[in-house]
Parts: sequence; structure tokens; C-alpha cells
Amino acid sequence: MRIVLARHGRLIWDFATPIPGRAFGAWLQGENDAPIDPSHRPSAELQDLVRMANGVVASPLRRSRESASLLAPTAVLLIDECFREAELPFAISSRLRLRPDVWAGLARVAWLCGWSPGVESFAAARGRAARAAGILTAHAGARGTVVLVGHGLMNILIAAKLRAAGWSGPVLPGQRHWGFAVYDNPRPS
Repeated sequence: MRIVLARHGRLIWDFATPIPGRAFGAWLQGENDAPIDPSHRPSAELQDLVRMANGVVASPLRRSRESASLLAPTAVLLIDECFREAELPFAISSRLRLRPDVWAGLARVAWLCGWSPGVESFAAARGRAARAAGILTAHAGARGTVVLVGHGLMNILIAAKLRAAGWSGPVLPGQRHWGFAVYDNPRPS
């Protein structure tokens, strides 16, 4: 059994222009609606893994669905809310202008420390990652090799659950766009 955790492709979205903290929620919505950059292609190695897979899974977020469709244009995708990225809290009232990636980093650190107004908590995201790992394990047990085209942090949380369940693979799956990691479990499910 094999599970490949891949991160979606790069987005066409403005990550550089400073925004006030109070605009961070609208910026995040725009990021969720942004298309992937078709000129930024996945590696040949990832494309080969997807061709050998017997199932492709994606989150409902546009960047994940579009990336999965680009990787496997004829595949019937399994789309599940369980695989969406862990949301960032955005209840920031500051007028201070920072780059969106700085706001995202600050929000993620605060979220990891327990601040989660209006979004799921870190503990809830870890619980969802456990459910996601279970879904992937069931599909791998039935099909052999499954590829998840997901998101950076959620892939990390899923990888931790897979490794805790006896799967072998890296602690951190690839965090760059189109990055990936392979997890193997020779035991029958």
C-alpha cells in the first residue's frame, strides 16, 4: 500500500503587496478563489507517481481540485472536505500594513498557540487529519496506491497520523508547490 501526499501548484495571486490586518480575511478569500499558475508544472517524478496511482483525492478548495485535474485529467477525483487546508484565523483589526505572508505567519503561530476565532482549532484540525489519514488508508487498502493533492499544513498533520499508524515516510512532506512525499505500508489493512 502506498499513499502520496502532494501539495497543490502555485497560485496566480498577489502575495507581495502589503495589506492592513483588517483586510486579511478578504485576502484569504481571494486566495481560496485564485486559480493555479498553469506555467508552473509538477515534476516528472510526481507525474509518474500519479500515473501509477489507482486513485486521486483532493480537497474541495480550488487550488487542490485544479492541481489534481492537471495531474490526472481523466481521473475521477474523490473530493472530501476532510482534506481542506487548516484555516487561518483572520479576526485582525490592525491598520498596520504587512505582506500577506507575514500576516499568515503571525496568524498561524497564534493559531498554534490556541487563538482560533471563527475557524477550527488546532486540536480540531488534528482530529480531522486523523479522519483524513483513515480515509486514505482505506483507499490505499482497496486500491494499492492513492495520491492526495492537498495542502501544506494539512499534509503535515496527515503525515504525522500515517507515521503514528506504522507507515514509513518522511516526517515532513514537501512544502513547496508541487512538493510531495511517499508513505508506504507493507502490512495488509
